[in-house]
Amino acid sequence: MRSALAAIGLCLLVALGAAGCGSDADTPPPAAQPTQPQAESTPPATPEPAPTEAPAPTEAPATPEATPDPPEATPEPAPTEAPAPTEPPEATPEPLPEVLSEAGPHPVGTTTLVLGDEADQRILEVWYPTTDEAVAGQETDQFDSGSVIPEAFRSLLPEELQSVVETNAYRDAEVASGEFPVVIYSHGFGGHRNVAIFHTVHLASWGFIVASPEHIHRNLPAQSFGTARSDPEADMADIADTLAALDQTFADTVDTSRTGVIGHSAGAGTAVRALADDRVLSAVALAGGFSGEIAGGDKPVLVISAELDETVPAQRGLELFEALTGPRRFIVLEKAGHNSFTDSCPQILSMGGLGILEPLLGAAQVARAEDGCTPDFADPAVTFAALNHLVTSQFLQELAGADAPINPAFADEIGIGLTEYLEAGL
Repeated sequence: MRSALAAIGLCLLVALGAAGCGSDADTPPPAAQPTQPQAESTPPATPEPAPTEAPAPTEAPATPEATPDPPEATPEPAPTEAPAPTEPPEATPEPLPEVLSEAGPHPVGTTTLVLGDEADQRILEVWYPTTDEAVAGQETDQFDSGSVIPEAFRSLLPEELQSVVETNAYRDAEVASGEFPVVIYSHGFGGHRNVAIFHTVHLASWGFIVASPEHIHRNLPAQSFGTARSDPEADMADIADTLAALDQTFADTVDTSRTGVIGHSAGAGTAVRALADDRVLSAVALAGGFSGEIAGGDKPVLVISAELDETVPAQRGLELFEALTGPRRFIVLEKAGHNSFTDSCPQILSMGGLGILEPLLGAAQVARAEDGCTPDFADPAVTFAALNHLVTSQFLQELAGADAPINPAFADEIGIGLTEYLEAGL
């Protein structure tokens, strides 16, 4: 009975997003014209020959002054380098805002794909840029957060916690034209592919194809039934299969050679390991750490930790930062907690916490579930804005070649404190 309650407790906890151990062209020069002989005054009339003698055969009578031979034509000047064919100049892209916490220029589409075969099916959720024309008249997709809970436990979860999340994305809309870089989102233990829709949709609005695989070896059902495990090999298979699925589905509109990976909690380890793949150019480790040798640790990495995180303390993020050798930043958000970066946090805050679950879970488990989501922590809307800005800046810079550098000034604009800001190798 005790083990069953523990499984139920974990299920409820992770359902709330808590278990995150989870030039203009010059005009071409005119062609040179041949120089005309210089005109002289009218020559005098040729004198009459003497009447008694016929003129000896002569050469053509000469004018009193022979007209000089025309001067040689002025040589054409050596051709200058021909200017490139005149084309309309490319439009200069508008400068990016200093803070990228607001949605980007693209409306967002969403679709669901399946990875693997029947014996090893894994679901992949994808968000991507679409167009205003493609979504005209459509309604945005809704996500039922209760649907991720195993049916055996669903009845135990209070109805007020089984909320519908507005995704601000359009189901199966046509993808915009272009060749978009990729961002993969990796969830933590007890998480699921839709745990941070606010963030995945935001990234897609800025011109990324964003994919979130369901890590079935550590997702919500696995943790609920006690089978969740750490499996780096499965993590890397999920990354490789995700990229293959995107190439097949999105074809000429995706560039998987420009991929970034962000991972929350245990997903941070997946993001760091993915740096070993040549297609992965950058990573973001969110509320997580990493132990062991880092292949690809000379690539650009952003490490974000939460000051009040009791699940993965900020010290773990600092250790990861110090182990990296490439361009890197370490940022600690003031008063943020472990779950400050998940969609469930605003709901927990609006309920005044999860005291309703304490009789079932116990005080310690409730405190873990509330980590980052009570009035003692930063407003989730502010941590969402900070995360959206930081990750968008990182990947626009490293994957899209945009001028979007990160600097501490963003914090004042957003209204969040930083307890640590370190950078190296930049």
